Amino acid sequence: MKTVYKLFHATVLTLCSAIMLSSCDSFLDTKPYDFTAPETFYSNESECTAALAGVYYTLVYEKVYGNNYSCMISNVDDLSYYQRQSGQLASQVYGNDHNPGNQHVWGTWETLYKGINNANVFLENVDKADMDESVKTRMKGEAKFLRAYFHFLLVQGWYEVPIRKTSFKDVNNSSIEATPHTDALDWIIEEMEECVNLVDDQTYDKFPSYIKKNTVMGILARVYLWRAGYPANGGQPYYAKAAYWANEVKKSNKHKMNPDIYAIWKNMAADKYDTEYNESIWEAEFIGNRTADGIGNYTDGRIGNVIGNLQKCTKATGKGYAYGFYAATLILWDLFEENDKRRDLSIAPYWYDVNDNKKTWTNKQIVQRSCGKFRREWETSSMKEKSYTPENYPILRYGDVLLMLAEAENEAHQGPTDLAYKCINEIRQRAGISKLKGLSYTDFQQAVRDERARELCFESLRKYDLVRWGIYVEAVHDKLGAATQDKRWATGNQLIGARDYAARTQEKHQFLPIPTKELDVNGKLEQNKYWQ
Repeated sequence: MKTVYKLFHATVLTLCSAIMLSSCDSFLDTKPYDFTAPETFYSNESECTAALAGVYYTLVYEKVYGNNYSCMISNVDDLSYYQRQSGQLASQVYGNDHNPGNQHVWGTWETLYKGINNANVFLENVDKADMDESVKTRMKGEAKFLRAYFHFLLVQGWYEVPIRKTSFKDVNNSSIEATPHTDALDWIIEEMEECVNLVDDQTYDKFPSYIKKNTVMGILARVYLWRAGYPANGGQPYYAKAAYWANEVKKSNKHKMNPDIYAIWKNMAADKYDTEYNESIWEAEFIGNRTADGIGNYTDGRIGNVIGNLQKCTKATGKGYAYGFYAATLILWDLFEENDKRRDLSIAPYWYDVNDNKKTWTNKQIVQRSCGKFRREWETSSMKEKSYTPENYPILRYGDVLLMLAEAENEAHQGPTDLAYKCINEIRQRAGISKLKGLSYTDFQQAVRDERARELCFESLRKYDLVRWGIYVEAVHDKLGAATQDKRWATGNQLIGARDYAARTQEKHQFLPIPTKELDVNGKLEQNKYWQ
């Protein structure tokens, strides 16, 4: 994946002023370019490649998949809780105690809109370049898809937001109202469907940090599932379209489930890619760790550090430091059968002390156990920085595609089809648990929901699943709240923090508040209805 790195990261650092086309505190402000302007920059393939890298770079900011969006905003739900005392959750989004002034909510909002602006500038200027038309078409498809995907993260997270189809040009005429939720989703779908045959379906299949045809189709299935469920409530036609696009990925035969259930996670920690199974379809690729890389190339990724197994060694030559903030709830633990291979992968049964000595949790220490999918011990660098890591983060995996297909088939046909069983059983077979058969519509629906919990926990998906199923408050406030009363839940910080987080959860927490800073500068934008 070092080829990807050279384009995706080093180019960004070398030409940062040219490609970071929106580099100010708010995407509504302007700032002169240090070296060049779009009017003179987009002249050849090299310059367009650099500019496109700037659009991609949005994914790996600490405020997006490096930490804020992937972890703080999206990885606390009914299966995962922030393992700290209640006082440390005060005013924090991961404690459902935030407000519109929260800095992490604002940081993610701001960064996503900067990425959208970068994509708009690219799309408005790329046609000027003297380059092969097929390459230009592919680049347009990638930028167009990323623009739509950033909008989807905003719509999914904040409910109703402005859709920005053109680059920012005038601070005095920048105010724009929010687009209605369903209208925004329909535009995102239209944009993504136009990209299916624009992006590459060959070369980039070997690099999961790039957009390729199966990336677009897999994410389309995700958007259609959201459009089908709450709050858009599109229903059967959209489930059918979700099934169609997920099945197109399956029929491509480019991806398989690796029989080694640990392999994909070890590869993401070691910056490797499995070209035999291609189970990882799309990743946020992080690079460098601020200590071992002498040339100073690094991204701001904290995967493995804030989310991952607990490791207390601070020595640069040790296994690495990890806070173990995100821990499993009893709800997640109880979903696993004893022989499910995913349990000890997802919920690490051990931790490391300051001297890198492995310590095993006892049978009574369940909720103390941290997320095990991201483990710094799997990083291959001989030296490690305390807080920042080179570990990649999954955005779309083949297992997710199979489970989306199973769910969509069941919903579209009001009962499980042969294809739905084939998909869910492929997941279960890899996990070492028995196949399903003979289920009713409602029983299969619950089976898919439970399978998504087991397979995709700690991957920034569960909260949004709960919202689109219309059960977020029930799952967190009611069921997680009840689980904290279980005698198996540890007393002290783990109990108080989880209990208070569940108790605070309300309907409004399905979505994030529009940031105060945005409302202050955008006179046409109002707070979304959940936070009014």
